[in-house]
Amino acid sequence: MKTTRSRLSMSYVFAIVLLLALVGTSSYISSLNMEKQSDAVIEDAMPVISAANNLLQDLLNQETGIRGYLITADESFLEPYEKGKTQLKQDLETIHKLEAGHADLRAVIQTEVTPQIDKMVSFYSSQIELVQTGKIEEARKRISKGKEYMDEYRTIHVKVADVLQTVSDNSHESIKKAGSVSRFIILSGGLLGIILGVFSGFILLRASRAERQLRKSEETYRFMAESLEAQNEEIIAQQEEQQITLSKLSDRERELELISNYQEKLTGFTELKQFLRHSIPALLDSLSYDAALVVVEDKEAEQFEVLFSSGYPQNFTYRVRQELYGPARRLFDEGRSFVQKREASENERGLHDGISVAIDHYFPLQDEQQRIIGYLLLTNYHELDRHEDKERLTQGLIRQFDLAFYAQMTNDDRRKQSLNLSELNEQLIQEKQNIESQRDLIKGILESAHEGMMMCDRNGKILIANRQMEKYFHLNHQIGQDFVESCKEIAATSNGFINVSQSIKALFEGDIDRLIERFTFMNGEEPLFTEIYATSVGENGNADSGFLFVFRDRTEEERIDAMKNEFVSIVSHELRTPLASVLGFIEILIHRELSREKQQKYLDTIFKEATRLSNLINDFLDLQRMESGRQIYHFAPVDIKELVNDVVDKWQDKQNHEIKVYSESAENWVRGDSDRLRQVIQNLLSNAIKYSPGAQEVDIRIRQVDGSVLIDIRDYGLGIPNEAKEYLFSKFYRVDNSDRRQIGGTGLGLAIVKEIVEGHNGMLTFQSEMGRGSTFTIALEPFEMVSLNGRIVIFEDDDNLAKLIQVALTKLQLPSVQLRSAEEGILSLHRKTTEAPLLFIVDIHLEGAQTGWDFLAELYHHPIYNRTPVIVSTALEPPMDYHEKDIEKFMRKPFTMERLIQVAQDLISNRHKPSYVFPTQDRNLITTSLERNGIKVNEIKESSDMIEFEINTDDNDPNADKS
Repeated sequence: MKTTRSRLSMSYVFAIVLLLALVGTSSYISSLNMEKQSDAVIEDAMPVISAANNLLQDLLNQETGIRGYLITADESFLEPYEKGKTQLKQDLETIHKLEAGHADLRAVIQTEVTPQIDKMVSFYSSQIELVQTGKIEEARKRISKGKEYMDEYRTIHVKVADVLQTVSDNSHESIKKAGSVSRFIILSGGLLGIILGVFSGFILLRASRAERQLRKSEETYRFMAESLEAQNEEIIAQQEEQQITLSKLSDRERELELISNYQEKLTGFTELKQFLRHSIPALLDSLSYDAALVVVEDKEAEQFEVLFSSGYPQNFTYRVRQELYGPARRLFDEGRSFVQKREASENERGLHDGISVAIDHYFPLQDEQQRIIGYLLLTNYHELDRHEDKERLTQGLIRQFDLAFYAQMTNDDRRKQSLNLSELNEQLIQEKQNIESQRDLIKGILESAHEGMMMCDRNGKILIANRQMEKYFHLNHQIGQDFVESCKEIAATSNGFINVSQSIKALFEGDIDRLIERFTFMNGEEPLFTEIYATSVGENGNADSGFLFVFRDRTEEERIDAMKNEFVSIVSHELRTPLASVLGFIEILIHRELSREKQQKYLDTIFKEATRLSNLINDFLDLQRMESGRQIYHFAPVDIKELVNDVVDKWQDKQNHEIKVYSESAENWVRGDSDRLRQVIQNLLSNAIKYSPGAQEVDIRIRQVDGSVLIDIRDYGLGIPNEAKEYLFSKFYRVDNSDRRQIGGTGLGLAIVKEIVEGHNGMLTFQSEMGRGSTFTIALEPFEMVSLNGRIVIFEDDDNLAKLIQVALTKLQLPSVQLRSAEEGILSLHRKTTEAPLLFIVDIHLEGAQTGWDFLAELYHHPIYNRTPVIVSTALEPPMDYHEKDIEKFMRKPFTMERLIQVAQDLISNRHKPSYVFPTQDRNLITTSLERNGIKVNEIKESSDMIEFEINTDDNDPNADKS
């Protein structure tokens, strides 16, 4: 029995020991796994992250050194470049050693980082070679390319940081997995311990005798538990150490990010203020300072100017200082940085007086020759960690700021100089444009003049000449030559210029002070009549003085004078002939006894000659009115076919020609002055008959082509010579040959015809062939009939007022149409319409020969539309015998559009009400007047400004009003 109990106790102790061993082993394995994973993360991630971040710093150090060397050409700036290059090589070797375990990192390093670094290193080397070979400008032009390389690398650096972050995340995942495995092992050991505990309890129930042994096992278990607790505390300490390491890595990454952001803010700005506004805050963040101040020395003004401040109280700094003291003064004298600890001022203490100490750090700012140009003051309101790495970082960033600041100041000065040069250039360009504009204006004036103009100096040298001088011996091609010598050459070939040449020579010699001469020379085959006069320009003795010669072409004047002489001869002949006949026959009638037949014959001759004389005088008067612009045209619809037939009827049987009229349509309406169009047809038909003495007929054809009404008048007579066609429509012009001289005429007919046709916006053309006759064609705009059906019709020749009325009437939502003459309205009244007009708005004075009263008279007698409402719109007073009706209102201009719409709406709505409306006056007198005219009054209504008479309109009443 004792043997069994001993065995049971031994089994129980053995189970407890085994349980403790399993739990301890699982905990130990878990701690080893966690430690291994943590060590792997630290060993793999830390060196790679540090080396990758150092790559950007190394490249920035190289770029900073290159820029300083490029600006100053001082080789001392190459020291950061060489150090950065060496450190870059070491960091790349470190990355290549550690990248083997990370495929993604190895791919980025080999495909992007290494090629980009090689490209940048090659670029830096080429920049140094350019500077060393003296090609500094070319090297400066390539600065932007270096910045592009650095921007590309920053992009790649971000990508590397992403890959490293991925690696770090994977490492953290590994740690998490190790932790999971550890927890699983511990859980497994715990479960196994529970199972064994249950088994042990079961044994304990069955082996109560093993109690003493169990107590001893408890002591052993307590000891083991304390050992396990110590191991757990060790694991927790390792985890805390790993967290501290990761925190340091995060702080370092943040620090590098701030430095990278700061270095980005050192470039890319065009103005110094923008540069300071962005770079100073970034510098404060990178170095953990609280405030900054930038001061530069203005040697010209002998003062010190604060360019920028950040973090100080508003009233703490002054913009301008005349003199410096303390560390700032020593900085300028000794050329080194200073650190000063001081008590914070009252304004610096803050709201809660939490700041008591301020530490100022003065850094010198230098130019390319290492001369102090100012200083950078950085202030901290808390104690700084001044370890060696922090000091080295501070010095490096301040040096970068120094170089960038001086470069920015240089660029700012150049930019200001560029702006000043640009303003000066714009002023010069504007002045040049003004001079060119004045020159072009003067040249344009000279070139647009009809006269030839030429300027010579006092010695006779030709300075300028316009192109009109081309026809005056081509003097415009002799700029710079002696005008006197040119005159001698001209006089040798043109006898008419001899006297002019002598006068010009006398002018330059000072014998005469002005020159006016006339001469004639042959310009090709035509004689050119010319007047030359010279005017002195500027004061004598002035370098810009000289003579302005003007050559005026008098050929047209001579031709007009000749035409006038011929006209006087013609007029004398044309007036004297009928006057002689009239006087002769009157003298016979007075002094002789004649039979009644001869008296009648002589009187007919006198009448014929007097009519001829009257027509001649009328032609003169018509032409004079047209040329002076006083000719008035009364435009109205004209049936051109009816007008032509009327003119032709008056010519039939009065001469030997047969006049035939051909028309493609029954009516051909145009818009024109019927009297003047009749005069046109009369003159052209008269010419056709006169200039075809041997022919038997004249044809007139009326047709419509391409939206125009054409009237062709064709004769089969003499025709027009080619040399006369150009002058055919000139005043007083007559073809100079014997065949036409005996026909007679003043040469005014065609000129009058052309003026009338053009006054109608038409065109007059002709075709002629010698010996076969001529055809004159009149082209006029057709008149298109407008429909009055269901519309408001506006009679108004003022287009603007008509448009205004039409716009106002749109409120009534009714269609409207404008007519410019009473003739158009009368013509439309007699046209068949399917629907009556809604309203007539009639102006009295219209474009045609008839007035608004003529239209109203036609309307009153119209059997259908006599009840159409009417508004009489005029600037005149109504006639004495005029009375308003219910459907007819008299509105004197000016009137408002609101009043017009109100009256129109009332008339349209009451158009069937038979009543007349009069202004307030004697009602009995009006009633008597109406009844006298057979109009019966049913009812009378009076208001303040009118009297309305309701009338009887019974159709059976013979006296009922029909108007």
